[in-house]
Amino acid sequence: MFAFVRSPGRQHQTTTDRVHAAADAATHIVEQQLRGRVGPVNLAVASSSGMWDLVADAHRPMFGRQDPRVWQHDRHAYGTTTITASGVLVVINAQSCRGRQTEIDKTLLHELTHALQFNRPGARALIEASIANNYGIAPMTEREAAAANRQVDTDEREAVRLERHHRQLAQSIA
Repeated sequence: MFAFVRSPGRQHQTTTDRVHAAADAATHIVEQQLRGRVGPVNLAVASSSGMWDLVADAHRPMFGRQDPRVWQHDRHAYGTTTITASGVLVVINAQSCRGRQTEIDKTLLHELTHALQFNRPGARALIEASIANNYGIAPMTEREAAAANRQVDTDEREAVRLERHHRQLAQSIA
């Protein structure tokens, strides 16, 4: 189910090891709680700057763009999730998590929730339209952008709620 695509190096080995150990269990919790499927996921652990490079690289085949500056709005984010040509990319920010098990577990649950959300009917098309808008390829109307922003807010609240299962995750892989 997972393809591990990148790790940032030995200085973040604790974070990388935890992500590898917890990914399957976190997926199970998310799918059980939300009654859905996460689907194919490329999972990466990266540095703060490398995180946004991965996002831009994932978009190049789909949008012909790869400008990480479009996405570097939060260098301290614990993680991010985006669509790719073949599924979803989840990136865990090793610098923000700094090997802290609770933060890694919460971030995995949060980002895998987004992966599941991106597989819901109509979600992928909305995300593609939003990304194309952000790259200046196909601007959205104000109404479309407002609807997309409302969906992002709803999805974010749901992902934050799933973070509370971090203790269950820790117990399931202890």
